[in-house]
Order: sequence, then structure tokens, then C-alpha cells
Amino acid sequence: MKLRVLILPRHTPQAASCRHRFSQYLSYFQAHGFECEVSTFFDERYTAAVLRGGQKQWWRFGKAALRRLRAVLSARHYDLVVVHAEFIPYLPHGFERWLAQLAVPYLVDFDDAYFHAYDQHPSALVRRLLGEKIGRLMQTAELNVAGSDYLAAYARRFSSQVSVVPTVVDLSRYPAAPTEPDPTSFSIGWIGSPTTTPYLQSVMGELAAFAKGRNVQILAIGARRFDVGDAPVRFIEWSEDTEVEQLARAHVGIMPLPQTPWAEGKCGFKLIQTMACWRPVVASPVGANCRIVQDGVSGLHARPGEWRAAMERLYENPSLRAKFGAAGRHTVEREYSLEVWAPRVAALWSHAAARDTEALSVAVPTHTWVDVSAGAGSLLAGQGAHWPAARGTDVEPRPVSSRSSQR
Repeated sequence: MKLRVLILPRHTPQAASCRHRFSQYLSYFQAHGFECEVSTFFDERYTAAVLRGGQKQWWRFGKAALRRLRAVLSARHYDLVVVHAEFIPYLPHGFERWLAQLAVPYLVDFDDAYFHAYDQHPSALVRRLLGEKIGRLMQTAELNVAGSDYLAAYARRFSSQVSVVPTVVDLSRYPAAPTEPDPTSFSIGWIGSPTTTPYLQSVMGELAAFAKGRNVQILAIGARRFDVGDAPVRFIEWSEDTEVEQLARAHVGIMPLPQTPWAEGKCGFKLIQTMACWRPVVASPVGANCRIVQDGVSGLHARPGEWRAAMERLYENPSLRAKFGAAGRHTVEREYSLEVWAPRVAALWSHAAARDTEALSVAVPTHTWVDVSAGAGSLLAGQGAHWPAARGTDVEPRPVSSRSSQR
């Protein structure tokens, strides 16, 4: 008997988050008794506008909400509903609770700190009305699947049914063995989107200082164009078809992040992509970056003021780059690959559909992310996670994402 699943992502295939949280699993699921239907919230035009860094087309919101409502009304035909963070953005919890009752049993999957768009909103009214809407949705979910320790620790404030599932890569799309980048110049690779471009800009001064007097280029894949000054930046348009090829052209990959609540919730996927290409990485020790990158093993941690020295160390030592790159690739193979996680996620979804809370506590094999003896998703290194008070003005526009088809 097939398990019928309704998947409700936020966006369409152009964006990364849902593409890697949901779509890449579909082939495995379908081959193992799942029948999946995908209904996105926003349409392709809205998603494309967001990814270009353009204005959000809020006039499309009403149409999107009606599409989502129709999808939820069909939930009785499914065994499980998988919700990406929330049913409808900015919908008060009372309405979300009604939708949740229609969609039982349901699972909440989230890979960004979407809750901070509400509890850290500059408007006191938004904070009061919506500050805990996602958390309250988690209370009645059969399972909450978080992309990082920070996110899981937030979910655990509202529910004991929490598992950590990292955002992973399909290694069949990545080189099976190390490849040599262009030896005529030293390339530093960054991949992101217009909304995350400020993270790259935050270290541009240090990278420019490192590049001075050297044959260096900074590959900005998917970035919004900005004034680079003297920095040797090459802007590259992002494409799913070419992203791996472009990343493999870099000698070193970087992922700078600020110390903000939103950044704490990042799941470090761009690091995982770069490590899958056998490349060493340099990352801010923020959020999931700390777990993904072992400092001095698969790459380096760099705080503000340390980026130039990190680049110099790797520039001057090709053998160290190769050592870090191999270690990073092996880490991805063990802990961040679709091959490892597809059966685990399938087990989680199956037990959530069956409302088998006892089975959920052992559905995921022993893994560095999960302490099975204490229940699915118990954190090994997230006990110190904390959240800011529910106020603030530093919320980054949400880089929402997915890969799916319209209903």
C-alpha cells in the first residue's frame, strides 16, 4: 500500500531550500512506496523576482493563499501533509490552527529561522500577533524536522517531537575525485543569492587586502552586483546546471556570516556544496557552520579580522588545501549526502504518518546529529542554543526557496 504525502513548500524549483529539502528525495520516495503530490505557495514569477533581488510582488499573495487553501482542503486524501515552516506566511495562528486541523497528521520542516521574521520584527504589533505562530503550529505537529541544532532547539520549546535533518547534497552531481582548478590564478568561491550578498560584502575589505599584489579572483556566484572597489570580483549568474562546475573552479570556498539571530539559523548548505567539490572552506563560526567545518581539519574558522590571514595560510600551502578538501569531502559522504539521509527521512515520514511516536524515537540511526537514546532529534551539541528576546530590527528578508510543481 502506497503512502500518500502532500508536500507544501513555499516556492518553486528556482530556489534552493525546498529543492534540497524535498524535491531531490522524490525519486527515492516514489521507488519505496510513497506517492507524493507537491503544491507550492508562491508561483514561479514571484520566486524569480525574489531571486533576482527585485521587489516582492505582494499582489500575488492572495492568489497564492487561495491555492494553498485548496491544497489543504484536499488533505483528507493523504496520509501525511509536510508543511514548509508554515501554511500561509503572515496568517495569524487562529487560521493556521484551523488549517492544521484539516491537515492532520502533519509534519513541519524548516531550514531557516523563519520564526525570527515574526518574533524579531520591528513592529510590536507583528511580534505580539505572530511572534509564536510557527512555534504553536509545531505544538500539534506529529514531528518537527529542523535543518540545524539552533532550529531544533527552538522547536523543542514547543514540542518534544523534533528531529534534526541537515540539508544534504546528491553526490551523483558532484565530482567523484578531486579536480585541479585553474593554476594561473587563485580563486575564492562564494555562492549565494541577492538577499545573502551582504554577507559577502562584509568580508570584501579583507579579501581585497589579501588579493592585493597577487593573481586572485573572487567568484561571486548568484550575488547581486555591488561596488567592489579594488577587489577582483567576477560576478557569475547562478544556474542549477552550472553551480557545481563553478564551485569546482575555486581553490577555496567561503561562507561569512554575521552574529545575528537570522544567521544563527542558517544550515551551512553552501559549505556542504563546496566540500562536496573536494575544496577547503573558510567559514564564520556561526550556527551550523561550527558543526559542519572542523577548524583545522576540513577548513578554517574565521572571525572578523581573521579572513586575510586564513586566505594567506591556504594560498601558501597547496598540500593543506588538498588535505582539508579531502577531509571535507569525506565528511559530506558520511554525514551530508542524499544516499545516507533518504532512507532516514523516509522512515521519519512513515512513522509520522502512522502517528507512531515510539518508533519516531528510533527511526533515525545513530548519527552525530541525533542522540537516539534520548529520542529522535535530541541535540548533542545544541544544548547551549538560545534565542534573543522577541524584539529587534535586524531581520534579513527571508531567502525563501523550493523545488516543486504547481497543483
